[in-house]
Amino acid sequence: MKQVPPAVSIALTLASWLAGVATAQEPASSPEAPPPAPPSADVEGAREDEHDAQTDEADEPDTGSEAHTHEHTHVIRHSHPHDPREAHEHPVHPSYGARARVRRPRTAASASTVRALDLRLRPRVRPFDILMAVPGMYVAQHAGGGKANQYFLRGFDADHGTDVALSVDGIPVNMVSHGHGQGYADLHFVIPELVERVEVRKGPYFAEDGDFATAGAIDLHLAETLDESVLSVTGGLYESWRLLGAISGASALGRGLLAAEVAGAEGPFDYGEDLRRYNVLGRLTTPVGSGRLVLTAASYAARWDASGQLPLRAVTSGLVDRFGALDPLEGGDGDRHALSVAYRHGGDEEDELELMAWALRYRLSLFSNFTFFSAHPDLGDMIHQRDERTMSGLRARWQRDLRLGRLTLRTLAGVGARADSIDASLGWATGREDRERIVDAHIEQRSIAAFAETDAAWDAWLHLILGLRADFFTFDVRDELGMRAARSHAAERLSPKASLVLAPTREVDAYLNFGMGYHSNDARAVVAGGTPLARAVGGEVGARLRWLERFDVALAAFLLDLESEIVWVGDEGTTEASGATRRMGLELEARARLLPWLYADLDVTLVRARFVDEPEGADEVPLAPRLLLNGGLSARHPSGIYGRVGLFHMGARPATEDGFIEARGMTRLDAVAGYRGRGYEIALSGSNLLDADVYEAQFATVSRLRGEDGPEDCPAGTRASVADDGTFEGCEDLSFTPGWPIDVRLTASVYF
Repeated sequence: MKQVPPAVSIALTLASWLAGVATAQEPASSPEAPPPAPPSADVEGAREDEHDAQTDEADEPDTGSEAHTHEHTHVIRHSHPHDPREAHEHPVHPSYGARARVRRPRTAASASTVRALDLRLRPRVRPFDILMAVPGMYVAQHAGGGKANQYFLRGFDADHGTDVALSVDGIPVNMVSHGHGQGYADLHFVIPELVERVEVRKGPYFAEDGDFATAGAIDLHLAETLDESVLSVTGGLYESWRLLGAISGASALGRGLLAAEVAGAEGPFDYGEDLRRYNVLGRLTTPVGSGRLVLTAASYAARWDASGQLPLRAVTSGLVDRFGALDPLEGGDGDRHALSVAYRHGGDEEDELELMAWALRYRLSLFSNFTFFSAHPDLGDMIHQRDERTMSGLRARWQRDLRLGRLTLRTLAGVGARADSIDASLGWATGREDRERIVDAHIEQRSIAAFAETDAAWDAWLHLILGLRADFFTFDVRDELGMRAARSHAAERLSPKASLVLAPTREVDAYLNFGMGYHSNDARAVVAGGTPLARAVGGEVGARLRWLERFDVALAAFLLDLESEIVWVGDEGTTEASGATRRMGLELEARARLLPWLYADLDVTLVRARFVDEPEGADEVPLAPRLLLNGGLSARHPSGIYGRVGLFHMGARPATEDGFIEARGMTRLDAVAGYRGRGYEIALSGSNLLDADVYEAQFATVSRLRGEDGPEDCPAGTRASVADDGTFEGCEDLSFTPGWPIDVRLTASVYF
């Protein structure tokens, strides 16, 4: 056993204190637990009347993801909105649940908030289950249950996070200059049941979002406390299991939360994943003056094996089964240990202030084989990627409202800083034994940012939002192999933002958005002369309609120009900067309340993505999704019975610039059904219920199998790759990781 990490020790010291105060939890208002509320019932939309400074509690349709209001307005004013038994200062509607005062949407038609009750109607045993509730998003598992997921949003196959900014409680998850790929964002350290809400901001229109927020930014907010403690056990097919415990209580010091999770799985593969994942989080919220201090310690570790990516020709020829492996020794291990402290003050009619500091230690060791015998016909092409880093950061955010007659000014300002000290390496290996190190670098990457945004509202029907963000980066790279001298570079970026929101009636909001953003590139490429901060320029026009308190429909058309696309490099198992691209797309988000306890939802995204400087016929952006469709029916009956049936479809898309190789489309049917009784809950979840052959991560990769000695050995549907010196490198083919077949899991939970 390894030495217990410091963060684990700190978190576990809270256990004895929490055990003593667990009995001090606030009792439910009734000994009989009421049935869970319907989706998104925790908060209803309410129009804010800017003219008379009063908030009208309009009966907006409570039909799924709520229209986003600016995260910093603190859409909910109580600490745990997901439990309908929590006492509220607002009246309870007999059908909707708890009602809270919420500001009128005033950003973009595509922005939204996904809340705890939306999440509870979906399977929540893995962190990526949470993101599947985000409108227009799909998440795939990528070569082993401990490796970061693959993210799809707004025409981006963002690999592990190249153009989607992910954060947890405002702390960035994306890793700059990562050993596996730029923007690598691993969310496996998140315990899904602790996610209280998910803030979604698509496009580069928001001043508070910085690096990687080109397709959008997604922030997971964890609960500061729970209304009930819980013990939960999950078991399923393919030796999948999970244990969860979370306890919450109160004392004179404040309210505390301690949660721990242990999970494992073998999967449907011929060579099992042998996945083991451990998570622990401790949090203490204590009053300080008129605000509160939130102390958090978290620790995560995982190890796994992986079957890896399979060339399609190897499966169709019968060389290997789709759940087999050409190199069964792929896999990895990693850990993450973090501490954070946040002070939050104000809300409602007060000024709002948030101060935060955080630090973490991270490590990843990853063995992969994408090309098999292309570079080394005898020993094989296994690579070993390593990343070890210390990350730390500071953030301050302040918001204030000022009323000047019929004009209301809401100003948000903030500053932030981040430092990454990184050791990243890449080398050849055989059987997980290092053979030769070809890249070894120490990287010091620093950034500071300042932003300001003002929302000028004239009465309640007109909002003009102007913002500006300034970022400054430094990149310092030292080659540990001694092949290059140490190199440095600095870069800055100004990103203006502007939005116009019209609300001519209570039922309709119309939006016009413009913004500039960026993603950073790997420091090793930057100091070699590459683009440091690739500019993104985007625009959007859209509208949101609420009708008869039953329907909520949003439609948005967007355009995004990106100065430098980040693309996959198969022979190195990483990403690199490529040419400029343009994406044009349409998004539809619809929610409907069919019955007091029955809801329907539908999200559709259509995107056309092209390289702007390439000739027609060679300008496709590889792997950019053209069509994403996600919809379903959700039920939460007063009897305690709940469930959901959901269908997801991704259309086929080009895997190469010329479209010669095509990534296959997929359709998946998922469902969950459960019953919440007095102090207990039973839930049965199933994924891929049609047992379709799902192709998860897909890439066009040049690989060479045993027995392939020349171009003549490349079958139809592939093409030969020959080096400049005439050496045969292999066949360019579609490589994929298979999605799981039908999977069923049963979860039993006890609340106390």
